[in-house]
Amino acid sequence: MITTGLLISLDSPNSKVAERLRAHPAMSVGEVADRWLPVAVEAGDDESCRELHDWIAAQPGVAFVDVVHVNFEEPVADSNPLLRP
Repeated sequence: MITTGLLISLDSPNSKVAERLRAHPAMSVGEVADRWLPVAVEAGDDESCRELHDWIAAQPGVAFVDVVHVNFEEPVADSNPLLRP
């Protein structure tokens, strides 16, 4: 699992971008502050993460997408008792 923290620069503070992103199940969307919108994205792999980033960048009203944090989390194998929490 890859969790990415993004800061989206909007063309306008009244943009409808937040509404569109909130409709996507892989995204947690914060509140618009001036022309910035914080978003967390969860993806299963690097390719999916890149596709979601490109999709966001292509949305009308998005000026730029900054990646501010990336967390890579390896799945825990249930069969190995040493790896269980």
